[in-house]
Amino acid sequence: MSNRTDTHTAMPSRPSMEEPDSVGGMPVEELIRIARETTARIRNEDRKRLQTEASENRQSIQSGVPHLLQQFFIGKLDLDEELSRRFPNPPLLSSATFEPQPGKRARRGFAQFKAQDESAALNIDLQGIDGTFEADFVYGGMIAAHFAFGAIADAQRKRFLDLIRRRTGTSVLWTAKRWERDYLVVTVQEGFARLYAFGVHNINAACRLPPEPFRQLTQWLAAFWITDTETTALRKDVLEENSW
Repeated sequence: MSNRTDTHTAMPSRPSMEEPDSVGGMPVEELIRIARETTARIRNEDRKRLQTEASENRQSIQSGVPHLLQQFFIGKLDLDEELSRRFPNPPLLSSATFEPQPGKRARRGFAQFKAQDESAALNIDLQGIDGTFEADFVYGGMIAAHFAFGAIADAQRKRFLDLIRRRTGTSVLWTAKRWERDYLVVTVQEGFARLYAFGVHNINAACRLPPEPFRQLTQWLAAFWITDTETTALRKDVLEENSW
């Protein structure tokens, strides 16, 4: 018998492999470009939306607005990047407790987020009737910066929840008095949230929340701030769209 190998014998086909610099067949550079364009579009939309909201109370953008927001409104800075620069390493609060539990409604609510070593915490008190929102940023178990955001109008609550549920974006929680009262800026990047509180007495604070505690926070707020039907829809959307 001949031991010659038949050169015409079909060899097992090897599975095709992606190029090392591609994902799903698309070059990494193209994915990065698309991601940057999408992020830039979202930020520009956020800037225009907040500018419109700020002008609703007929105050001039050039008068009374905090300098940081003014520069953001006219497109001279990226608010997310600027806040990250000013607060370079806010504490990561990875432990969360809620009263009542997320998804349940009550007249009042209390939520607490703590760092792993308990060196910092965020306490949120919520009034279910009119949406009154207060927060304490606690450092070292001894010093706390208190922020009172006041009663939040129904339309503002729903809008704020819609915005913070996005995987990326910037939103502001404020009353009709805008920056004349304390206000909260929330920036989200791929589910990770940074919360920046600004007070009328020139006291500011910041912290970070991982995706899961932040998702629970949105669900907890929804139970207080929107109707039962809308809460069910929100809970479903959060699980489907933001499966962090």
